[in-house]
Amino acid sequence: LYRQARCKLLLLKMGERGLLTYRADSTISQAFFTVDSFVDHLVDAVGSGDALLAYASLSYAVTRNRFSRASVIASVLGSLAAAVACEQEGNVAVNPADVIKKIDLAAKAADL
Repeated sequence: LYRQARCKLLLLKMGERGLLTYRADSTISQAFFTVDSFVDHLVDAVGSGDALLAYASLSYAVTRNRFSRASVIASVLGSLAAAVACEQEGNVAVNPADVIKKIDLAAKAADL
């Protein structure tokens, strides 16, 4: 799929199993990695792909020239936004404040 798409970064949603990211960056030793799902209470998965794409694309565009781990930032932020979408009814826009709350909850759970 990665070769057929001829892309530099591929994010593949895997439902409750999270996200698989594949990247072609020779400066990074691992070509792919996974991000677990951040969904705490699944209500409706409709719109989660839209949220993932929107947040991951924007964060990747902003960070790709400044951070060597831009693909990690994009994947985690996109996954967090997708989780927020999954915890709401219907396909509604994901509010940045809700994503920030989700980040805070994840940080607290990781005891950061």
